[in-house]
Amino acid sequence: MSRSDMQRIADMLEAAAELAQIVRRGHEEFMANTILQRAAERLLEIIGEAANVIADDTAADFPRVAWRDIARLRIVLAHHYHRVDSEQVWAIASDEVPKMVELLGSGPNPGTHR
Repeated sequence: MSRSDMQRIADMLEAAAELAQIVRRGHEEFMANTILQRAAERLLEIIGEAANVIADDTAADFPRVAWRDIARLRIVLAHHYHRVDSEQVWAIASDEVPKMVELLGSGPNPGTHR
């Protein structure tokens, strides 16, 4: 059974909530703990994969979400794992993901039909 776009957005928000738990531990603990780093990478992969398969019309309902950038991040994390920079993962998890949550959590733009 195929997942709906709203289920995928819920997956993104759930992964973001788990990332927030990692971020709350602080930068120093994150950088010292490779398990936390790998967990954050996996959660970002989940967010990226969900973003990658969102239908264009649903993505258009959230025009301020950087869908392509999010999907590209998953490609980097999954296929170029040897080049992943934990400082960049931290920056994305602590700065960019909360912005995405705010945009997705506010719902579709007014006037959309979903």
